[in-house]
Amino acid sequence: MKKVLLGIFVVASLASCNKGKSVDKLESEDHKASYAFGTGLGEQIKGLGGRLVETDSINYDQLEKGIRDYLKAGKEGRESYAIGQQVGQQIETVINQQQLDQMDKDIIVQGIMDVVRHKKLLITQEAGMGILDTYAKSNQQKLVKKNLDESAKLIEEKKKASGAKATASGLVYVVEKEGSGAKPNINSVVKVKYTGKILSTGKVFDSTDKNPEAKGGVEFPLNQVIPGWSEGLQLMTKGAKYKFYIPANLGYGEMGAPGGQIGPNQALEFEVELVDFKEGQPAPAAGQPGAQGGQGMSDAQLQELQKQIQAQAAQQQGK
Repeated sequence: MKKVLLGIFVVASLASCNKGKSVDKLESEDHKASYAFGTGLGEQIKGLGGRLVETDSINYDQLEKGIRDYLKAGKEGRESYAIGQQVGQQIETVINQQQLDQMDKDIIVQGIMDVVRHKKLLITQEAGMGILDTYAKSNQQKLVKKNLDESAKLIEEKKKASGAKATASGLVYVVEKEGSGAKPNINSVVKVKYTGKILSTGKVFDSTDKNPEAKGGVEFPLNQVIPGWSEGLQLMTKGAKYKFYIPANLGYGEMGAPGGQIGPNQALEFEVELVDFKEGQPAPAAGQPGAQGGQGMSDAQLQELQKQIQAQAAQQQGK
């Protein structure tokens, strides 16, 4: 059944479509079985809307168009079109992840077709690889600076928002609902509901609301997440809901997130509810099995973070 649904969505936007027949009454057993098969698929498709990345809901006109054209197409045309869709998706993914909107998609397609149709190339493939490598590195350097400047301005603006508070590290947060009881520490395992967005665009890149298996929240150790989360969650009590504005240096930094959903030096916005927490294990020392690289914090950083949190807590109590 998964393969059937994959086939449906791979060709969901073929260029031509004619509406198929529709009946008001099921005249035969074949019709009844066909309709039952369709309603079963319909129930499954309704649940796919929450898994979309680029849009919030399925365009049902395009869905119907894709289904009908797929079923009408011959095997050769169907497979060729599916390959084209997959290549197009790869191109779009690279452009989005690397923020290469200035690239010309028509010329990209021209390059593909010149190769497969054995046309004389405008530049050799060997030269092209060198050009592309230099271009990508230059673009990355520009993005690192551009995003850092943009993120810093956005964070400063958020500090002026109603109810906003800032910690010594630069984390900005707004209390939407206070909880009660104790607070987690750096070694706690927290259970949270959250929605994460790119601050500059508002695009949601992750959310427990879009994962049916995470409706009650997800668990993770606080000593194995980005610094902005480690610090922010320790300000909360069980049942609290906070909004965090996380500067790039407390997020994924110059490298961005694996997979490219978060670019270099992009500031982030998180809406977080602390459902529960429990005591966990200390983070492994650097060089030991299980130690986290990249975004993990050193002992000195952890100590400094604890000092900031304690100072922030004392400030809150004094108000």
